[in-house]
Amino acid sequence: MTELECIDDLPEPLRTHVHKLLSDYQHDSPYKRALVIETMRLISSDIGNADIKMLARTLTELRKGLNVFKPYQSWRKVSIFGSARTQPTHPRYIQTRECARALKEAGFMIITGGGGGLMQAANEGASEQNSFAININLPMEQQANPVMDGSPRHFYCQYFFTRKLFFLKESDAVVLTPGGFGTLDEAFETLTLLQTGRNPPIPVVLLEAPGDDYWGPLTRSWMRRLAHDQLIDADDHHLLYHTDNIHSVVEYISDYYTNYHSFRYVGQCILLRMLNPLSDDVMQQLNAEFSDVLSQGCIEQVFGWPRSDDACYSHLPRLRMHLDRRRMNALPQIIRRMNALYRDHLADEGQD
Repeated sequence: MTELECIDDLPEPLRTHVHKLLSDYQHDSPYKRALVIETMRLISSDIGNADIKMLARTLTELRKGLNVFKPYQSWRKVSIFGSARTQPTHPRYIQTRECARALKEAGFMIITGGGGGLMQAANEGASEQNSFAININLPMEQQANPVMDGSPRHFYCQYFFTRKLFFLKESDAVVLTPGGFGTLDEAFETLTLLQTGRNPPIPVVLLEAPGDDYWGPLTRSWMRRLAHDQLIDADDHHLLYHTDNIHSVVEYISDYYTNYHSFRYVGQCILLRMLNPLSDDVMQQLNAEFSDVLSQGCIEQVFGWPRSDDACYSHLPRLRMHLDRRRMNALPQIIRRMNALYRDHLADEGQD
């Protein structure tokens, strides 16, 4: 359907204004024109005031959040989820604070929900200057923690779905610390989006304090039961890393980005952008190890493809593959293996 056909059902006076707007944006992104069209169609449709209010607030939250994160697009970020009820003297609080501090020292910024407990611990560890806080308006008002109160990187959401969208959209990794229903909701939404390929592959860490066993029932019992009952794939455990060691958390997340840069879909293809090209030997090894997760063809190294890619990524080499969409859980394995083979190749060249 053409743009003009999309606005045929608009009232005549409104249609005239939309024509003018579309003309103003004719040389801009087609998605801007699509946004204009859909907004005008919503305004002119017979939707109740409560639903229009919800849509308006949602767009406002998205706009504000995008503006908060926009200056920091080049920084890697880690979302840390956890309970708002944990006290500062608790080992979980201390572990979360020190983990955030170690991640900050490794070059990562930290995103939290902006409340107290383990969210505050993470913001304390990272400091206000290296933190974001995405708070939520609740009937029992969740106040901003003292670290992020007044920060330009702290903002409120009315809806959980917009809040969670930013948590994952802006994150290069997720650290899950002990928490209640909210933390578990964030954990399972993260895993669902990774398992189904609706979120780019990222490292997910289950962190607990030494001697704690909060995540043990999930990793030892529930994951095995789900796999045994064929409710998840046996390889879905690769989506998670369970540890009580802060150094291991930093190493696990940092190693993920040794050579891997970012991810995107292009039609039926999956692209893994890289920082540096791979040798022919490394490509042969990758194909030998992962041919079983492809739906067709092989893993190819391509340059300057697709031409529609953002200009800031045009210099990056990338891997192109037709991955079996039922095997999205293989992506973290492919990425980590590619990184390891790249490191090994550099080491061999150094010895020569």
